[in-house]
Parts: sequence; C-alpha cells; structure tokens
Amino acid sequence: MSKDRIYQKLLSGKHFLLCIQCFLAWCVCLGQEESLNTLDLYQTDGLVNCRFSLLDQGDSLWVYAELDFKQSVEDSSLWIETSWILSNQMIQDSTLLLLEDNERRSIMKWGFTPRTVPGLFTLSLNWKARTWTFQEHFPISAFHPSGGVSLKYRSNSLSTWVHNHDSVLINTAGNKMVFTYFYNHEFDPARPPMTLTAGKGSSTLEIDTILVLTPGQNFALSEPGLYFFQTDSSSTLGAALFVSGKHFPQPQDIKELTEPLIYITTKGEYQKISKDLTNKQALDKFWLSTVGSPEKARRAIKHFYHNIEVANILFTSYKEGWKTDRGMIYTVMGPPLSVVKEYKTETWSYRDKANQEINFIFKKIRNIFSNNHYELLRDKSYDRQWFLAIDRWREGQTK
Repeated sequence: MSKDRIYQKLLSGKHFLLCIQCFLAWCVCLGQEESLNTLDLYQTDGLVNCRFSLLDQGDSLWVYAELDFKQSVEDSSLWIETSWILSNQMIQDSTLLLLEDNERRSIMKWGFTPRTVPGLFTLSLNWKARTWTFQEHFPISAFHPSGGVSLKYRSNSLSTWVHNHDSVLINTAGNKMVFTYFYNHEFDPARPPMTLTAGKGSSTLEIDTILVLTPGQNFALSEPGLYFFQTDSSSTLGAALFVSGKHFPQPQDIKELTEPLIYITTKGEYQKISKDLTNKQALDKFWLSTVGSPEKARRAIKHFYHNIEVANILFTSYKEGWKTDRGMIYTVMGPPLSVVKEYKTETWSYRDKANQEINFIFKKIRNIFSNNHYELLRDKSYDRQWFLAIDRWREGQTK
C-alpha cells in the first residue's frame, strides 16, 4: 500500500485532521538500540494515553495502537509518526488500517510479515504544541505468540482486562475449535523489593473449568478470574484474559481497599485489618490512628487508592496490576521521573530528598499468560528507601 493510499484511507470520513506519516522503513538499527525515556506510556493523567497490543497469526503479524484523548480533538491538528525496527532489517512489507476513530479515541493496526527477531515499535504524537513518545518492544514469533487465537471485546479496546458479564468474540486461524480454561485463583501480591527469598506461590495452577468453544461466537464472561484460550491443548501457546469485578480498576469494596495495605502495614496490622472484611471501621481506624490528622488521612487515602487504580490500568496482566512488581513500585513510590525501556528491561528512576537517584530495574520474563510480565531485580540495598517511602504514607505525606 502506497503512502498516498494510506493517507486517503485514514483521512476519509474523519471528524478531525489526522496526519499519519508511516516511516515503517524509516530507520535501521545499527549496533545497540538508542535508549529512550518513554515515561509518556505511564502518564494516565495526561491529555493522551496510549496502549499497544500484538497479535501473531502465524503468517501475519499485527501491531495495534490505541490512543485515548482526554479532550475532544475535533478541528485540531494531530500528527503521528511511527517507526518499526527489526534488528538490522528495514521493514517495507507493511499494511496500515484504521479500526476505530472518533473525537476521543483512535485505534490503528499495522500488519507485517513475521520475523524471528525482536522488534521495536515507536509512536510519536504531536498535538497542542507538544510531543508524546510511546515505545514498545515486541518479541516476534519467538516468545509469546497467541497460537492463532484473537479476542475482540465489546468495547473494541486494547485493555488487558474486561469486566465480568461482558463478552468476547473469539476467532482462530483456520477456524479451529477453542479450548477454554478458567482459573479462579487468588494470586499473591508482589514481594518487597529488598526481599530476595522466593514467594510461597505454587508453580502450577488448578484449572476450575474447561470448555470447548466454536470460533466466531461471543463467549459470556460470567465469572471474574483468569481465562486462557488455545487451539492446541498440548502446547503453551494461546491468548489470556483477566476478567474483573464491575468496579475495576477502582478499588471500592472493603476487600479491594484492604488488600493493597499489605505494602505499607506491619504483619500484625494487616492481620488485624483483614480479619473481618465486612467491617469498614477497622480500615478507617487504621488510616486515622496511623496518620493522626483526619485531613491528612483523607489526602493519603485519596492518593494511595489513586495509585492503586492507575497500577491496575497500566499493569494488569494475569492478575490485578497492583499485585505485580511494577504495580507495587508505582503504588508505594508513585509515578517514576523517567522510564527507559529496552528489549527485555525497564528502568524506573526516582530521586530522594537528598536528590540521590534511585533506580528500579524490571526484567521481562516469559509467561504463558502474558506478554507484559516484568519482574523486579530485587536487592537488599532498597531497604532504606523503601521504608522511608512507607513512612511517608503512614505520616500522611503525599508529595
């Protein structure tokens, strides 16, 4: 498809001017990839949010990008530039399609012939006189293919989760039957960053329900939990989906409000608070007695659960986002000052009150349920800064 035809397809019938310059053969990676601060990817309070997704269908590969705008972009000028780098190879055999577009959301996808090397996809967006940069590393056909299973949600979103009582349209390459596994499992929260011992979690999951579905039909997601769809039950390839309760990503009931406190409480405090999950008084008493001032307690509660909500939006994979390693750091430390993404790592940077830099390094780990699973490289040296951050929450310091 020529560049002119891409422009014509994108601009027809649109409510605003969307100029996309697809430099998919824009640059070649010579030697090491340049590190780029991709903090915009984790800024949910900004004017623009972006999510990426990858679908490997064997003979074709699709990269999806969803842009959500906090303001209407009607009559505004929007400029998007993308680049796609695969090792030392230039990418020329690509197709661009616009799946959805309105004043608040655009969903686009780029199609490629699969390679067996990792790819780096960068999307730069210029709007309202500023530039956002979103970047994602995709391991192509060698790490986490979906086994020919594609999932389409009713909301047509690229979210990694949907609410229960929603439905999903399941399609497969070759219209193969779909083996569906449901896991009603309570996953553990992340361990503290200075804890080097392994968690108590089991390496196996008990399957609660197995179904065989016909592709091309809507499947009702009645129960919250983890669903896994595949066409070959003897393989580890497939597509996973986390199904949440109706309030997610916001924590609202007592259980949802209590569980994240494990990050900032002592063992005894947490046991006392979680002893009766029908009694909100214990939860309120903890915040008030710990922080001291009712006004400071209200501010701390607002900021703490806002961080939980953002962690759920950004990092939910096979479990709630706040339970992941990145979600734990985001919850306690807040948004990082910078995020540098490389092929298999993310480095988050913070600064303490003495202006000393604190870095948290996350490594991408293979997981059959998620292509977005990162684990923190834990170190005992985090001990002091971690407890200082916890103390700030307990003192009601939200800045």
